[in-house]
Amino acid sequence: MEHVIKPPADDKLTYDVQRKLQLSRQMYTKEAYDRTYPAPERPEFSLARAIKKKCTCTTADILKIVLSYFPVVNFVRKYKLKEYILGDFLAGLTVSFMHLPMAMGYGILASLRPIHGLYSTFFAVLVYMIFGTSPYISNGTNAVLALLTATVVEREADALTAARQAANESMPTDDEIMEVKIETSMACCFVAGLILMVMGLLKLGVITTYLSVSFVGGFTTAAAVHIASSQVPKVFGIKVQTFAGAGKLVQMYIDLFSKIAQTNAAEIIIALMCMITLLLVKLCINERFKDKMKMPVPIDLIVVILGTIISHFANFKDVFDVKVAGEIPTGFTSPGLPRLQNVGRFASDAFVMAILSLAMSISMAKLCANKHGIPIEDNQELFAYGASNFVSGFFQSFPSATAPPRTMILSTLGARTTLNAIPTSVFILLVILVIGQLFVSLPLSVLAAMIIISMKDLLLQYRNLPRIWRINKYDFVIWVVTNSVSILVDLNYGIIAGVGISIFLVILRDQCASGKIVTRASNEDILVNVRGCKQSSNLRIFKVPTNLYFATADRIKSQIYKHITNPNKKINVNPKATDQSVNVKNGVVEPNGEVAHKENGLTTSAELEVAAGIKSDRIETVLIDLSSVEYVDMAGLGVLQQVTKVYKDIGIDVFLAGIQSGVAETLEAGDFFKTFPRSCVYYDVFDALEANRADTRL
Repeated sequence: MEHVIKPPADDKLTYDVQRKLQLSRQMYTKEAYDRTYPAPERPEFSLARAIKKKCTCTTADILKIVLSYFPVVNFVRKYKLKEYILGDFLAGLTVSFMHLPMAMGYGILASLRPIHGLYSTFFAVLVYMIFGTSPYISNGTNAVLALLTATVVEREADALTAARQAANESMPTDDEIMEVKIETSMACCFVAGLILMVMGLLKLGVITTYLSVSFVGGFTTAAAVHIASSQVPKVFGIKVQTFAGAGKLVQMYIDLFSKIAQTNAAEIIIALMCMITLLLVKLCINERFKDKMKMPVPIDLIVVILGTIISHFANFKDVFDVKVAGEIPTGFTSPGLPRLQNVGRFASDAFVMAILSLAMSISMAKLCANKHGIPIEDNQELFAYGASNFVSGFFQSFPSATAPPRTMILSTLGARTTLNAIPTSVFILLVILVIGQLFVSLPLSVLAAMIIISMKDLLLQYRNLPRIWRINKYDFVIWVVTNSVSILVDLNYGIIAGVGISIFLVILRDQCASGKIVTRASNEDILVNVRGCKQSSNLRIFKVPTNLYFATADRIKSQIYKHITNPNKKINVNPKATDQSVNVKNGVVEPNGEVAHKENGLTTSAELEVAAGIKSDRIETVLIDLSSVEYVDMAGLGVLQQVTKVYKDIGIDVFLAGIQSGVAETLEAGDFFKTFPRSCVYYDVFDALEANRADTRL
């Protein structure tokens, strides 16, 4: 058949820039199409053959598989020294200046010590260099994971205190509480890493697709609120009670304002000066002149160094009662096995940390991969994140992930391979072995100010809400629900609520999908909505909008009956019906004995219309467009069988069009074609219309 697109009469001005489209092909039923263009034959599946194929390999295959888990070998073999060295060195050194203040600040945020943040950074950076595939991922401390770690370790510390009280024993000392916190953070790091490594080995990188953008946005913004709020007491110099469970953020602010009279003015002044300095340099210099600068001003590091020097020589601790970082041990502790006796109490938290580490890191890796055209391997990345945490779990660390600012620095400065981690690791190593003890006098309010300002970009995600509302209302609901529950209740409840509302809205979208009646435009071969267009009096084309399964099948059936004709409703007519096979009572046609419908003793509306002598433009043909349906289950199959049978019984011809191959296989397996002729199934709607052109031309 040939179709020539003709311009609408009222569109002559715009048609001058339009082009004509002419299609020429045979008219196909689905059966004829499959004969003409057969699908490739699938080899017969054999479990034994598949196992044998997977288990049979040569020495070269084994070596290839092993080396695939160590991408650094490939980076070293193909390293172009003159071309890559400058970019890798400059990017690695610059990002190390960001690592130092972040590691110290997030170590305190995790309710541990600054040195534990440095341990987490060093081992995460070093291990990712070996197993990672993205040059732009800078694994290390992450504010969200540090906050989640703080929630877990403080809960375990409170459990220790409660147990001592219940046993009428002496209260645990600060060192004992810190020991419990360190053991718990190590266990969380170990378990989270193990989960990610197993997922990587099982090729489960696809799991990240189930974390929607709106969910991640709402959750990370709520986490930023928690992180910034956790530093507010340090800005005021007030020690607040530790709260856990639902509503802890609200309780913290209530406790803070009840102690507001204890505010240390010196702490506020220090924090405000640091915030102003950080914002001015980041916004007015780094952001404004980023295209002209080879590297951004490391203002976080500068503020930390200057704050430490001024605090030391002005003796802020003794003169103004300013809280400082205190003694920072040098060197590494001997590795130890994580204690997993109480792992059942925080296994779910470790799983959440693993998923968030994966989601935040892989999203940044994919963003940079698309920007620079450098491929990454999802499952290997998953294994690398797991290995980073797994190894760190033996060295008094807490769970790690990348941080967007560090990733953007590596991307901007032109890192070429994961070997950019070498200068970063060397710098952090020097800090741990030698330089760390120089930050004894660092005011905690300086770190608090730095952490709050680092949350700026995440907090500014609230500005995206109007745009999200305009784009998609469902995404807006997911974002707001996740964010609100995470802030007002707690982060772990926010995750449950976010995932739950996401799944619910996916189902709701299918439930609310509306089928519609379409018709062929009068002047060209395009299917359009019937509103405002004239349609055939005896043909209806119904487009099924979504997959046909248990959650949508009944709704789609109801819509078909609503938009076309309901075979089970009673008909209001003039009581002067001449056919004695029906009775007319109060203007309603009812069956009279022998014409009762075979099913359930009911007579259909169409049969009653004929029997009652009603003259109307009766629908003779129904064409159901299934081109949007990719999945049909038993409930959907039942609906198709029921609709086609009921309409056939009342004299309406039913045709199907646009059936996908997977749907056709389901219908075949369900014996659908034993009662429905294959000749009534067409390749698409226009094939069906062309086949019945004489009678059904719209």
